[in-house]
Amino acid sequence: MSEKKGLGIILNPAAGREHALHVKNHLIDFLRKRSMPFQLELTNHPGHAVELANRMSKNYETLVAAGGDGTVNEVVSGIVGKQTTIAILPIGSGNDYSKAMGISHKLDQALDIIFCNKRKLMDLGKVIFWDDSGNKKERYFVNTLGMGLDAEIARETKQIKYLRGLPLYLLAALKAIRKHCPNEYSITDTNKRMNTRAFLVCAGNGCFEGGGFKLLPNAKADDGLLDICTLGAMPITKALRILPRLINGKHENLPEVEMWRTKKIKIDAKDPFVLHGDGELFSLNAVKAEISVAKNRISYVTA
Repeated sequence: MSEKKGLGIILNPAAGREHALHVKNHLIDFLRKRSMPFQLELTNHPGHAVELANRMSKNYETLVAAGGDGTVNEVVSGIVGKQTTIAILPIGSGNDYSKAMGISHKLDQALDIIFCNKRKLMDLGKVIFWDDSGNKKERYFVNTLGMGLDAEIARETKQIKYLRGLPLYLLAALKAIRKHCPNEYSITDTNKRMNTRAFLVCAGNGCFEGGGFKLLPNAKADDGLLDICTLGAMPITKALRILPRLINGKHENLPEVEMWRTKKIKIDAKDPFVLHGDGELFSLNAVKAEISVAKNRISYVTA
């Protein structure tokens, strides 16, 4: 880290149900005591962190994403292809990717990790998707991408304002399971083709999603591969019973579960589906997606 350039900090004030606002002053005091030059910018609308990261990367070699996984997603999306390092201050509701990176949820410890400046290149996921009107879009994801039930859970979390962490996502999961209908998916990669009636399809670099669900227990963020998990259709009563196994990553041997690794998959669905990346809603009516490991890797400050 260049002390001459200091740190560019992008803070999402809505992160963690506005928990981020409570740590802003502490963050400023910490950096001033360390005599660290910095520029702090607050986001004020979806996509703003992408714009800020793109601009601030010209002046800072290290950008700090202060927020949850969605904030990390936007900051990374703003620096793809640039010689910029990302550091994470996990102050969101889920902070799943920071778990994979070994970043402490305690502010001072997370800041100490930034000052140690140990860097590592990590994989980046990419998705190209089409909606039911034929519109095509492209997005990146750092942790996980999901369609079906886990995307419906991500949508439910936006409606719950009084919880954080795993309790938030458990309540959202209970609400989503009661409403969600399985979809018919056709999945193709270089070595596999399958048709499945499934609750969800998830691809990712990190093992956690949804505030602590260990959906991809064997995923590694630097192996050049995406881990894939499909959860087949089942009665709601059984889905509720296996929730604990999804949390602790003990679901791999369930007959309704398929798991494998690949560099790229193509997915077509019978009905439109909700699509999320890193907990952020990418589409409410996607019908087709191509998911791959992006060519660019991202430099992170790690524990």
